[in-house]
Amino acid sequence: MQKVLLAALGLMGLSACASHNLCATYTGILPSSEGSGLATELTLNPDGTFEMESVYVDKNTTVFADSGTYSISYDNVLTLNSETMAMSYFQLEEGQVRKLDNHMQPVIGSMSDAYILTESNTCNLPEKKK
Repeated sequence: MQKVLLAALGLMGLSACASHNLCATYTGILPSSEGSGLATELTLNPDGTFEMESVYVDKNTTVFADSGTYSISYDNVLTLNSETMAMSYFQLEEGQVRKLDNHMQPVIGSMSDAYILTESNTCNLPEKKK
């Protein structure tokens, strides 16, 4: 019984990963404690790495850049891991990702839709040679 349950969980994890294009760029303006928000671009690469750049909308400041690796859980939670920032979590949704809090929970209330980055580009991977 336990082996069947583990196999089922493994298949669910694989189907969760396969149901999303993991080679895409997501953009939007996330809320921030300073100013009008952070213009953010998150790129997921097919090799399991990511790049993320953010800049304050109303300030001409330095771009905050980060990179590292990502993983996806069976419930479609994207976890960003890097050496320079704390782990970040996003819920993978159709055509978008939703930033989650530090406890992997969605932000609720009137600002909930402000935590969405929309898919703006998908990667064009070269076709495999036959």
